[in-house]
Amino acid sequence: MFRLLVVPISIGVLAFLFVYFIAPVIVPKPGIVAYVAEFTLYLSNSYFETMPPVIASYIANLNLVMVALTVGLLLTVVIQLVVIIGGTFIRIIKWIVSYLRKGRGEEVVQDLSPIDLDPRFMGSSPGKKILGRGLDTIDRN
Repeated sequence: MFRLLVVPISIGVLAFLFVYFIAPVIVPKPGIVAYVAEFTLYLSNSYFETMPPVIASYIANLNLVMVALTVGLLLTVVIQLVVIIGGTFIRIIKWIVSYLRKGRGEEVVQDLSPIDLDPRFMGSSPGKKILGRGLDTIDRN
């Protein structure tokens, strides 16, 4: 939820504030509006034979607030798409890795046969066991 909504919205708000307050200090307000109008007109002429009414209305009513809102909203949507696509790819990669691990399987460890101990060690009291003696036939008397 945090990555999907809060981060993209905060980045969009910061982009709006940057375009509305800081960009006019660097580039004059009419220059920003003119650059955006020129870019929009270029895209419209490149992709459409006749200019759609929506784009014509946008260019006709263009001012600094509209530019800032457009930049903020577009950046918010782009960041949300990047987060969704990145999360989807990460989930797919994790699924593939878990599938490959499951497909490999674990080697089945076979138990060793039980060790035949001398009955003297098995039946002696807990403190009287002598370790290391009595396991070989040489040790037996």
